[in-house]
Amino acid sequence: MKKGLALLFLLYALCPNLGLAQELDSQGDTVTRESGNYLIASTSFQNKASFMSRDFGQKIPILSTELLFWHRSGLYFSTTLSRFLTTDLSWQKGIGVGFFKPLSPKLDVDFSYDHYFGANNLNLTGQDNLGMAQGTIGFDWGLLYSTTQAMYLLNSPGDFFISSRHSRYFELDKPVFGGGIISFVPRFSVFLGTSNYYRIGGYEFTRTQYLETQRFITQGVEMAIPIALSYSKVEFQLEPRWVIPTQVPEYDASSSRFQLAIKASYTLSLKRSK
Repeated sequence: MKKGLALLFLLYALCPNLGLAQELDSQGDTVTRESGNYLIASTSFQNKASFMSRDFGQKIPILSTELLFWHRSGLYFSTTLSRFLTTDLSWQKGIGVGFFKPLSPKLDVDFSYDHYFGANNLNLTGQDNLGMAQGTIGFDWGLLYSTTQAMYLLNSPGDFFISSRHSRYFELDKPVFGGGIISFVPRFSVFLGTSNYYRIGGYEFTRTQYLETQRFITQGVEMAIPIALSYSKVEFQLEPRWVIPTQVPEYDASSSRFQLAIKASYTLSLKRSK
């Protein structure tokens, strides 16, 4: 296994729940407003995995399944199962817990912690488990819905990241395909942070390179247009995405790439009938 490939696989599996604040906001009319309990099952496929806009020179597709329980209080729990489509890797597991709350019609917050298990066959540093904690604040200021997300990767040493996402939701006026609603959410994202995570991939550094990993720099930018077809309980999503890494060190082969992701989800209401 090439250096950096283990890092790519290990860290990507931590990411499915990190954008939940944005996802819940887009589902606000059907989830948070109805104040019910929900079970959301989803399956997704992405043709190329990346972390902080970096793919480490690899083209590895990933298949993921997630089960999320949403409580009307805003508390949620999740489990994930991810399969990187290579011959030498097994299914990888993750769990998460979080809390999402609208503070006003235009302001919301989200906090979560995700933990990843069974990484000893990937992590060249020998650390079996990793975790990611995050806090997000979202604000709808009219023209765009913007979020600022702070993340901390629990490692030795750890990494601190900040992401800034800006998007706007649109939907077609007329239902299609038997009552489905087509919507799209153009999104622009910027990622900043430190780079200690390179050690997980087994990279070897000179003294100068080691000091560079401590710097807080721009990691990359992404532009995406998720397109969704939604029914009362089922949603299908196609997301083309352009990923551009920035300030890439010489030992990292990451480059700008086009990515494509597809996702299907089913939402089951657990509200008790009166």
